[in-house]
Amino acid sequence: MPAELALVAAPTPLWRVERISPSLRFSRINAVDAMNGTSGNRFDVPGAGVLYGATSSEGGFAETLAGFRPRASMVDAFTRVTPEPGRVLPGQVPASWFTTRRLRSFDVIGSLPFVDLESPATHTHLTEKAAPLLLHHGLENLDIPAVRGPSRLLTRAIASWIYSQTDEHGRALYAGIRYVSRLGDFECWAIFDGTPVELRSSIAVDPTDPALTDVLELFGMSIH
Repeated sequence: MPAELALVAAPTPLWRVERISPSLRFSRINAVDAMNGTSGNRFDVPGAGVLYGATSSEGGFAETLAGFRPRASMVDAFTRVTPEPGRVLPGQVPASWFTTRRLRSFDVIGSLPFVDLESPATHTHLTEKAAPLLLHHGLENLDIPAVRGPSRLLTRAIASWIYSQTDEHGRALYAGIRYVSRLGDFECWAIFDGTPVELRSSIAVDPTDPALTDVLELFGMSIH
């Protein structure tokens, strides 16, 4: 019997850290940038919009602050020079960054399910139904290392395939994708455009927020 996609419902609320305006902005990528493995986000769909959220505020902070993590090359370079006074060091987040962001919670409205990309059943289904896609990316089987791996070209191709699935009337079948962050054990959601979302709360980022300080400690970072 063919394996079916593993389907789940998104919890409520979801969390994200984003610029003050606009709120709940769906990420968009064009077809040219989508072919660049270093641009865009993991589950962006060319020509469509994707909103990213996390089940916890910790996950929202982790996904947003990932770019500030100290990189080995930066750390190595800074050990060879005398830092200039006031210069931001690897792993330091400028305090001004937080003044331009808000921590927001929101709800997903509607009844369409999410595809659980962490499930082996989903991996088996995609291997059977999207074989050309996997072969194009040099894969014989889909598994956790692949879906959590560094290839945005692969994950965007998977997202596009799921986004394109419709019923006999041309209506979307899925609200988006459930996945686990590459940064740690944070449950995350990629929400396809056309899925209604509703803002629940919007607050300034508090530097003493335990969720934020836990993520900073986890990544070896500090506020400058």
